[in-house]
Amino acid sequence: MEPPFVAVTTTSAIQSGKFIRVVVEERPYIIANVDGQFYAVEDTCSHEDYPLSYGCLDGDRITCSLHGSRFSLKTGAPLDEPAETPIQTFKLAVADGWVWLDPTHPAAQS
Repeated sequence: MEPPFVAVTTTSAIQSGKFIRVVVEERPYIIANVDGQFYAVEDTCSHEDYPLSYGCLDGDRITCSLHGSRFSLKTGAPLDEPAETPIQTFKLAVADGWVWLDPTHPAAQS
């Protein structure tokens, strides 16, 4: 895989329905596995700058444990109050048993 992609974990390191926290260039990310589909989002709730990695997954949504806001892993959109601002999502690639993250630009929000 060519730069700017960075190998962040193996696919086998994250069971389906789970996530891990990784740090690339001093910035934390969440890499989640939802039924074999991998997602990358920033590890910060847009409501209170609280680590989303303290929360849990519910399908393709991640819940902030501080105030209960849920965010779409696909789009970053907030699904519950009090959060109103999306979180950033990032491009991933899966190749040769590795998950590769492009930390240079957030993925397009939809």
